[in-house]
Amino acid sequence: MSSEHTPYLMLALMVLFVATILFLSAREKRQQRQAWRIFATRQGWTFSQASDALEVQGLYREQQLSLLTEKYGTGKGARFVTVLRLELSDALPQELQLETETVGDKFLKLFGKVDEEVGDAALDSALSLRDLSPRTRELLLTPSLREPLLRAHRHYHRLSIIAGMLEVAKEGVPTAHEDLEALVAPALALADALHLSTGQALPPHSRRRTQS
Repeated sequence: MSSEHTPYLMLALMVLFVATILFLSAREKRQQRQAWRIFATRQGWTFSQASDALEVQGLYREQQLSLLTEKYGTGKGARFVTVLRLELSDALPQELQLETETVGDKFLKLFGKVDEEVGDAALDSALSLRDLSPRTRELLLTPSLREPLLRAHRHYHRLSIIAGMLEVAKEGVPTAHEDLEALVAPALALADALHLSTGQALPPHSRRRTQS
């Protein structure tokens, strides 16, 4: 091949490379949309999309649920996170507030800024707790709640319960409905455990489609 054709070959390879990237990106987005739509249908929930953001909304055991994607950053540094928000039973103590303990929290502990503790090493290491009432402390130490709470902490990179709202987040956006079911399972199990801790029976989870 003569040297005069080399620039054209390089240009063709670059165009092919860009086209391949665009094709793979478009295929992944189609797979994501299809997976989220199937997941929503199976649960009796509604699916919607706005630009690159995906969202599923519905009721879980009579409580409002939202599963959505959020984008952080721009350009090559952009990343997507899947976030689940679920309202909790009104029977839970409103003072129940906890968050995943961050590296910053652990650093501040070195300088004496300590959050409240329940006396359980695993829970105290995993969570940042505040405004603990005797009832809340007793609640968190209940074995039937402690295990789902620690399991959810291990599964998600962020977990919080504030003002009666459970919120969890996990890096990435699932492209299969089975992965979505696996993603929400620990959070829903924790919500069930929290409800049962109030002494009330679990309402049924109706899979009837909600109105959008």
